[in-house]
Amino acid sequence: MSSAAIYADAEVFERKARELLDTMDLASPLERQLEIEDRVEELREDARSIRTRVANSIEHIRNYYGLNLRVGLEVKHDGREGRIVGFAGQYVAVHRDGDEMYVICHATAGMEYPEGVQVGPGPDERFAHLVQAPATEN
Repeated sequence: MSSAAIYADAEVFERKARELLDTMDLASPLERQLEIEDRVEELREDARSIRTRVANSIEHIRNYYGLNLRVGLEVKHDGREGRIVGFAGQYVAVHRDGDEMYVICHATAGMEYPEGVQVGPGPDERFAHLVQAPATEN
């Protein structure tokens, strides 16, 4: 699912919460009002959770892979042009030009990014000091 679709789900939860509050009858029993308020809070928490998940994916990719990505960024996947439409963990959803559906791919597998996207060292560079190179014989 793309980030845009995921964010749309978050907006649906927010809208339902507003509608519940707008239609709540203050003359109804207190118990009913409290039930509605609890449901509103659940809906708003679901919306916050969705937004946080997407933000965490973007932050993870930036911190771990040194890539500053965003929805709408034009990229190439396996040599084909497209744009990022979503995030899930360390994966990006790419809608490639000419395709009906987007593909989910690892942030570094088969991906080409425009200049300026690499904002820090990738994991290979950061952890190179932990890997010992085999001794060569002369």
